[in-house]
Amino acid sequence: MKGKRRSSPKDGRFDRSISLRALWLASQVRDLGSIRLAARAANLTPSAVSRRVRALEDDLGVSLFERRSSGVTTTETGERFLDAARLILAAIDDAAASARSEGAGAIGHLVVASYFSFSHGQLRDSLLTFLGQNPRMSFSMVEGGREHLLRAVRRGRADIAVVLTAREELGLDSLPSWREPALVALPDGHRLADRELVVWSELVTETFITTASGSGPEVRAMIQGLLPIGHAARFTTHEVGREAMFNLVGAKLGVAIVGESATGAAYPGVVFRPVGDETGPTMVEAAAYWDPKRDNPALRRFLAQLRANQGSRGG
Repeated sequence: MKGKRRSSPKDGRFDRSISLRALWLASQVRDLGSIRLAARAANLTPSAVSRRVRALEDDLGVSLFERRSSGVTTTETGERFLDAARLILAAIDDAAASARSEGAGAIGHLVVASYFSFSHGQLRDSLLTFLGQNPRMSFSMVEGGREHLLRAVRRGRADIAVVLTAREELGLDSLPSWREPALVALPDGHRLADRELVVWSELVTETFITTASGSGPEVRAMIQGLLPIGHAARFTTHEVGREAMFNLVGAKLGVAIVGESATGAAYPGVVFRPVGDETGPTMVEAAAYWDPKRDNPALRRFLAQLRANQGSRGG
């Protein structure tokens, strides 16, 4: 009977032994209308193509082609089957291309954990360069305090954490990434607002506004370590973000210490001045941390970007 063969899989099922190569060869025979031309396209002999197509027909229990001395024509069943096979082959091609792209880091997703501002500075520049060079990449950010960010990396919720100060963190690799000047945020009209450089000793009578989360705890420790010996810093700590902290400075409730990257936006009533000593501004260092066991091609590419930027580190 037309479209039938002698053997047929039980219950109309096949045993998943049908090869993609056989599907592709059968599709080539249908598209080119010739076993000889399909063999040439596949760099095989016509007899090898014929054997594989017949084996496919035997697996299916149906004739895909009618063979005549003038050539081959596709049966009605063969047309329907090969139309479906074309979609399968195209989907597999797409899946393979996507997998290769992910393996090469060309597409994928990167999760960055950091309290550094994205409005200005090296983190912004590195991420924008990375995304510009990898337009099929996406990324998201996680904010919080240092321990929260490092815990996100350890638990696999983030690929990389960028925080202050390079130091040993159990189970994580690190990379000192850049340095930037420390700035003091002052209320407009403050006695030090016109200084080109504010010296730490000039701040001993000030109230320092810090945040309870983010970089706040580390900034507190830095301030106390940089004020002259014998002077205890006076702090007010608030459960707020960076913008609200600057608003408190603008309201003349104290001063705040930040890195240069936090000054990408203007805040009413607030001026920023470098802070340091007679040798120049104090420099703060950013470091990246990641789990060396994490297999994310996007992470590898971003680390390469950070290493490339090390040559342009400030300070």
